[in-house]
Amino acid sequence: MLRIASITFICFIGHLLQAECNNGEIELWGNCYGIDATYELDLSDQGLSGSIPNEISQLSNLMFLNLSNNNLEGSIPQEIVYMETLLGFDLSHNSLTGSIPEELGNLTNLMAMDLSHNELSGPFPSSVGNMTGLVECAVNHNQLTGALPIELGQLLFLAEFYANDNQFTGIIPEAMCESGISFSNPLNFNIGGNSFCPPYPDCIEPFTGQQQIVECIGVYELFDSLYYAQEIIEIDLSNTGLTGNISSNIGNFTNLVSIDLSQNELTGPIPPEIGNLEYLGYLNLSQNELTGSIPSEIGNLNNLTELKLYVNSLSGRLPSSLGNLANLEYFNVFNNEITGSIPTEVGSMIGLTKFYIHQNQFYGTIPDELFDLTGLAHLYMNDNDLTGEVSSNIANLQNLERLRLQNNNLYGYLPEEICSMNLDWDDQSNFNISDNNLCPELPYCIDGNQGEQNTSNCENVSIDTSFSLYEYKIDKAYPNPFNPSITIEYTLSSDVLVEGSIFDISGKRVKTIFKEKQNAGKKMVRWNGKSQDGTIMSAGIYYFRLSRGSNLKAIKLLMVK
Repeated sequence: MLRIASITFICFIGHLLQAECNNGEIELWGNCYGIDATYELDLSDQGLSGSIPNEISQLSNLMFLNLSNNNLEGSIPQEIVYMETLLGFDLSHNSLTGSIPEELGNLTNLMAMDLSHNELSGPFPSSVGNMTGLVECAVNHNQLTGALPIELGQLLFLAEFYANDNQFTGIIPEAMCESGISFSNPLNFNIGGNSFCPPYPDCIEPFTGQQQIVECIGVYELFDSLYYAQEIIEIDLSNTGLTGNISSNIGNFTNLVSIDLSQNELTGPIPPEIGNLEYLGYLNLSQNELTGSIPSEIGNLNNLTELKLYVNSLSGRLPSSLGNLANLEYFNVFNNEITGSIPTEVGSMIGLTKFYIHQNQFYGTIPDELFDLTGLAHLYMNDNDLTGEVSSNIANLQNLERLRLQNNNLYGYLPEEICSMNLDWDDQSNFNISDNNLCPELPYCIDGNQGEQNTSNCENVSIDTSFSLYEYKIDKAYPNPFNPSITIEYTLSSDVLVEGSIFDISGKRVKTIFKEKQNAGKKMVRWNGKSQDGTIMSAGIYYFRLSRGSNLKAIKLLMVK
């Protein structure tokens, strides 16, 4: 209940219940009161019931009215708006219904108004702005609706305002900051338990309390919480036990500059809507259980500097749109199931310093365009199915500190130019090319640090590549039968676009190992016994098919367990 000041001079006249009132008096609830001589009427907690009689407005000099804590019903009488001498009234803790009369603003001398704990409905009247002397206002615990009137900002002396637990909606007017309310003090201000929508005025935002904002424009659900998307610039929910999919709603958070959802149990695909976040600079979805391919829309994130997708179950190919990420410095898709060749467009990622694609299923040759990234410091491509020779253009990477190519199918001779790079050749954490098919006669800087190499085809390579004419054929496959992997040797008679694929006995394609332009000469490739999506195939008969246009060659492979 509001504090209602008393005045020193009080003239109160009461008569017995059912008494006949004299001239100049009115009867209210069985008592008589002087029309001109009643300055304060305090009938709080008197068990009053029924409606407030209209005759109360005849108390022409009434300054303070207190009818709180009764059982009064009905609406606030319209006539009360003509009691211009009122300085304060308290009608709280009753069962009053209907709306607050718009004409209440006629009470321009009012300093305190308490209508709390009733059943009032409808809007808060804008005429409240006429009550320029209002200090205390309480309309809490009603059923009031609509938005707060902007005119509240005209109440420069307003010190206490309670509107909590109603059905208010809409935007809180910025003008409220012009009032005299101490918003940080819960004893002076409370608007919780409504549906006020963001954005909130700066003076009020920390003190809005609980609001139901689900229906507000610009509010979206993300991981079971509601956010006003335009105000969110950073989301850090790493290691918080998140499960389920990443909602497409994330695409509405267009002012985000950082997202960290790492170390959770998120599943499903990366939503393409993430490409809407044009200001995003940091994206970390690592160490989850995400599946599907990396959406091409991720190439829209032109301000992205770090992209961390490692330790998931992502598959498919790297989108060529990654080439749009000229500001990207850190790229990590380590330990996924990504397949296909490395897109040549990576050569456009000119800001890249760290490139981690190890422990995936990449195949084909290392594109020369990758060696245009002269700012690279770390290049991890180990534990894939990469083939072909290492180009002499690798020497362009003069800032490289770590090079890891182990456990691939690289073959041929390493170029001498590699020795111009400033790598620590003796430290396997910085340099590792073991478990490939690289030939001896290594560059002087590497000799002794090459690790295990399969050199069984090196003699043929050195002899056969001296010829200028070759026969297009599949030479052999070994070991055959095999488990778990098999090496296939073939010869190309000219520089040509060629495809090498695995088919099962029914003719269904199991995996495309490569599809690219290759030079004439002896070649070799290894199949690891897995399908395109990384599934380990069952024992049985398979075929390796070499396609050069309509010119097809095939060899039977027998996989055993």
